[in-house]
Parts: sequence; structure tokens; C-alpha cells
Amino acid sequence: MPVDVDVVKGRMDEVRWAIRELQRLASKEFTELSVDERYAIRYNIIVLVESLVSLCLHLASEGFRGRPTSYREAVRIVAERMGVACVGDLESLVGLRNLLIHRYWNVEDGKIYQSLKANFKCVEEFLRRVEEAFLG
Repeated sequence: MPVDVDVVKGRMDEVRWAIRELQRLASKEFTELSVDERYAIRYNIIVLVESLVSLCLHLASEGFRGRPTSYREAVRIVAERMGVACVGDLESLVGLRNLLIHRYWNVEDGKIYQSLKANFKCVEEFLRRVEEAFLG
């Protein structure tokens, strides 16, 4: 089955939506964030990573005939094939998602907030390369 352009566009839109929401939330000082906003940050990181991984699983299997066995591997396969230099940053996002899902009681919201301030250049580079390669 070939790469489904609608799947690619849909997942990319979801990633970009989550990034915009995270940037909106990070525009406030950490001490000004309500508990609900802190949980919204966690949720939107999960949405971003789930959408990114879904995109990578689709591209790895349909575009590159790979068979990733983990979320990290799916991201690595596609990012390396696309020539993205910051593969480690994308894998770290997957690790953060895993922490949020499986060990949420160990999460330090202040550290997550600081990582948001560093922005999403790597994710944006990845999306740009996917667009160029699969959406023309």
C-alpha cells in the first residue's frame, strides 16, 4: 500500500496544532499556570508525540518498507531516512511521552515547561522534510 497523503496531512496538522497549543501555554510564566494548564501541557505533549509516531509508523511501513518494533524506532527510521540531524531530540520526545503515560507521578512540570521554552525546531524541521518528500 502506498503512502496515504491524507494520513500524512492529518498527522502533520495534529502535530502542528499541539505545538501551537503548547506555545500558547508556555507564553505564561510557569508560576502563573493553573493546575489545569499544567495538565494541558502534559496532554498536548502526548498528542504531539502520538501524532508524530503515528505519522512515522505509516511512513516507515508504507514509504520505507520498515517494520519498527517501538515508537522510538519508528521515529528513528523515518528521521534518519529524511536526513534530520536532530534524531536524538525526537527520540527524547518519545521518552517524555512514555514518562507522562507510564510514570506520571514522577513528572516535574517545571522541567517540562523549561523544555517547551526551547521550542520545537527539530519537530518543525522533521515536518518540513516530510512535506517536501511526500507532499511535494
